[in-house]
Amino acid sequence: MTKARHIMCRAFVVDGRNAVFGIRVGLSVLLLLEVVPSAVVAVTRARVGLERLDQLTRTGVLEGRRLWLVSLLGVVHTLATVGIVAGLWVPAAGVAGAGAEVVVFGWVLSRQLAAGDRGRALGAYTLFLAMAVAVLAVDAVALGTR
Repeated sequence: MTKARHIMCRAFVVDGRNAVFGIRVGLSVLLLLEVVPSAVVAVTRARVGLERLDQLTRTGVLEGRRLWLVSLLGVVHTLATVGIVAGLWVPAAGVAGAGAEVVVFGWVLSRQLAAGDRGRALGAYTLFLAMAVAVLAVDAVALGTR
């Protein structure tokens, strides 16, 4: 092992906070890759976003019903984005942001299950929910170690 690699590895072993911070950054970035586009689509009410939301939740937003839901999701995704990013420095904000996404993704999955979706149709939002739970968990650990 080269001396530089040994020093790098030792830094992560000696100071576990570096490793945890790296994991928090990685998981947060993965979650933000879903949350930010969802926020933009909901805030701008882009047709592609309305179609996907209606397809997943069967709420009738394409027919003009429950449009308040699109606005609410836009606000929640935007605030969650801010919380997740701020959570890298203030873990409580990350817990709040990830928690909001757990609620949103859980709601979408519950709507899909209620409509009879099974198998691959549940894959995307199951993954998004898992990512939000992971960010929630690592930020909660970081909060507990402060």
